[in-house]
Amino acid sequence: MFRNLSKTLSAGALALTLALTGITATATPAAANNHRNNGAEAAAIFGGLLLLYGLSQANNGNRHNPQVIQRHNPPVIRLNEPPRNHRVAPSQCFIEGHDNNGYYRGYRYRCMQNNVSAPHLLPQNCLRHVWTDRGQRTIYAGRCLANNGWTRG
Repeated sequence: MFRNLSKTLSAGALALTLALTGITATATPAAANNHRNNGAEAAAIFGGLLLLYGLSQANNGNRHNPQVIQRHNPPVIRLNEPPRNHRVAPSQCFIEGHDNNGYYRGYRYRCMQNNVSAPHLLPQNCLRHVWTDRGQRTIYAGRCLANNGWTRG
């Protein structure tokens, strides 16, 4: 209700201002100096600018700026469930031993591919070739897996 009323009032005030300006305008000769009207023209200009500023502020108050509401959903913590960690290396895949290059510790390649919940997350840069008593084997280096976020299960 007030939105339409203020628009109507501001439109009416503007119309009244324009109508009164047309009535009071008279044909007066132009003066080279401003001594005759004692600053009345400057006061009229200042009053008109003040009236226009007031009208613009009255219209700005009617704009509805929507408020942005941001909702934050905190993570749900379930007390009875273990944390879901897809990067757990099974302990049955762990091997260690000595070869020609020294001591090695790691996880057997095929065992990891078959027993890990997310084998696509295994880093390929951790693959190493070692010599065991059963010949050459491919393993995932233990420290390299740990550096890539894997834990021993």
